[in-house]
Amino acid sequence: MTRRARRRPPGRGRLPGRQSFRHAAEAEADHHRLVRLRSTVLLFILAAAMLGLAAQLISLHVVHASALEAMAERQQAGRLTIAPARGRLLDRSGRPLAINVEAQSVYAVPSKIPNRHAFARAVAPVLRLPPAEVASRLPSNLQFAWLARKVTPEVAAALRARAPGDQLGFLPEARRVYPNGPLAAHLLGFAGIDNQGLAGAELAFDGHLRGRAGLARVERDAIGRPRFETRDILREPTDGADVVLTIDQVIQHIAERELDSALAATRARWGAVLIMEPKSGDLLAMATAPRFDPNAFARAKPVEWVNRALGTIVEPGSTFKIVLAAAALEGGVVDPHEVFVSTGELKVGGGHVIREAHNRRFPRQTLGDIVRNSSNVGAAMVATRLGKERFYDAIRRFGFGRPTGIDLPGEAPGLIPPPSQWLGSGLQTIGFGQGISATPLQVLAAGAAIANEGVVIRPRVLRAVRDAEGRALEVATPEIVGQATPRVVARQVLAIMEDVVTRGTGTLARIEGYRVAGKTGTAQKPGPDGRYLADTYIASFLGIVPSDRPQLVILVMLDGPRGEYYGGAVAAPIFRTVAAQVLWHLRVPPSAVPEPAR
Repeated sequence: MTRRARRRPPGRGRLPGRQSFRHAAEAEADHHRLVRLRSTVLLFILAAAMLGLAAQLISLHVVHASALEAMAERQQAGRLTIAPARGRLLDRSGRPLAINVEAQSVYAVPSKIPNRHAFARAVAPVLRLPPAEVASRLPSNLQFAWLARKVTPEVAAALRARAPGDQLGFLPEARRVYPNGPLAAHLLGFAGIDNQGLAGAELAFDGHLRGRAGLARVERDAIGRPRFETRDILREPTDGADVVLTIDQVIQHIAERELDSALAATRARWGAVLIMEPKSGDLLAMATAPRFDPNAFARAKPVEWVNRALGTIVEPGSTFKIVLAAAALEGGVVDPHEVFVSTGELKVGGGHVIREAHNRRFPRQTLGDIVRNSSNVGAAMVATRLGKERFYDAIRRFGFGRPTGIDLPGEAPGLIPPPSQWLGSGLQTIGFGQGISATPLQVLAAGAAIANEGVVIRPRVLRAVRDAEGRALEVATPEIVGQATPRVVARQVLAIMEDVVTRGTGTLARIEGYRVAGKTGTAQKPGPDGRYLADTYIASFLGIVPSDRPQLVILVMLDGPRGEYYGGAVAAPIFRTVAAQVLWHLRVPPSAVPEPAR
């Protein structure tokens, strides 16, 4: 049996032919073409990428270079306003009334606070705020959020102990402080959280006190907080100037202490004691009560901020009779020795009848007696003879019906209706200070005009402005407003006012060793319906001392004293107590000439 021959695989055992070499060459050529294609594509991609990168670099470094630099500047560096030191308020002797102290202001970094509600619960008790309010100030997308401005060192330390350092930041700032607390609060006013004047002298002289802010360039850390050690000063701040006021801290304290005692004794609603130098117009004291503490002015009601000495109008009552007397003497309608006969009442237009208080009777009176006895019927008789036009002209020359022009904000003009509106008994009631309205400061200024021989001086509280080295930048000088009445008439009225204190309604204002001139006032208060309220009065006393060489004009006014309410009974004693202490403090020698005989 023969074996079958095995088939040989193709190509095995056989030398390659021409066809095989051709196929191998074609495959190798295809491979090289593929490599070249891939290399070309890769080169194109790399070239495109390089071109794109080059374009981006050109865009960043050329086209948008300034914008990007500004963005980087904002992120890494910023400009910081440097607040200047606010100028001080000083009394006339240089004693500080308003100063600055360093305080810490606290801010949070919300982006670093993982749980804002837990953070709020931790710090809210220290800030004395509801936790919900603290949490509402912490949006997570912010790098900066104020928590509290100008806190005490104790509060700052408590906050540091309750929150991590990267969640809180502290900035040093200056805080306005009034070292005497409520003393002269209404006159001084107060400054806001950014040291801007908001009321009183702080507002009136804000241009001098504020100064000019500086500018600095600072770097910021990774979370945007300024790094003060890298501060670069671009513009130095200019500190505010010191303002020297006319008030005397000691005299202001005397006035406020005695006023507080009077309010406690009489249970009056409010009161005022004003003290002025008649020749210069300098206010030595402007005390009104109740007061507030300017260190915590936000805790007081806005109505308590009102300076009643110049912002509240009242009917002046019988203190206004000095204006009537001056007008009658100047107009020549009354002879000083003429006697007015009265039955105790006077019928006037519109069927009105004017009577004396408590039905008193003064059968025979001169003009001096009318003022000394504070006779309403006598004043009505003089006003009738004087007439509307002449009386109105004198009232305006004394400064009533318009602001005095004092260098403080918030002054009211008062209310003096034109003569055409003096209907019925209007002329006669205005003669004894009812039916018109004035501020306490206007009444004081009228008394100063009598003390200053008829010359009206503008009241002022600015004495000087000084720079940080104490050099005077501005010095205030007395400003004459006008002539209220001739010199001889002013002297006559002053003599009549002396008689009021010597043997009239103002005897409780006498001061041992000094000649005193004054005038009492007791005015009924009108109600909302225009009718006068029963048993509600404004009690006042206007005094000049020493009257032989006037150094001080003092007004005491109480609104609604309980019990005794006559000005001679409740206001004159306050004048005496205040004036005696102020005369001693100023070392004013006693009067060389004794009280004139009457």
